[in-house]
Amino acid sequence: MVITTSAHLRLPLDHTAPAAARHGAKPILIGWGCTDETWLGDAAVVISELVSNAVLHADGCVELSLELRGGRVVWIGVADASSALPVRRVATVDGGHGLAIVEDLTARLHVQRYHRGKRVWAVLRPCPLDL
Repeated sequence: MVITTSAHLRLPLDHTAPAAARHGAKPILIGWGCTDETWLGDAAVVISELVSNAVLHADGCVELSLELRGGRVVWIGVADASSALPVRRVATVDGGHGLAIVEDLTARLHVQRYHRGKRVWAVLRPCPLDL
């Protein structure tokens, strides 16, 4: 049996959302025993990119979900009211790097329908154990 622990944060749909998400998530992740600074930094980048995409491309509210599965694997979910699927763009000076960065920092990405919109899930690599 896999034990899942979860937390959910509703975020403002504006430029403050990525920072609010990072600041809200960090103490939760640390409380779950994910204290490695490099790992936490990667998690913060993934959270920022997913939340930024939701703010830029969706309407309505944004919700950040964190799930700890099996004691070491963290799933980061960002839900928004848009049904449009995220598309990896060709990176330019003006942007388009976000999904490529998220893909590089995660073990897996997937999207599910959520109410009238979607939730994008990023599965992080297992957090290192403190020895």
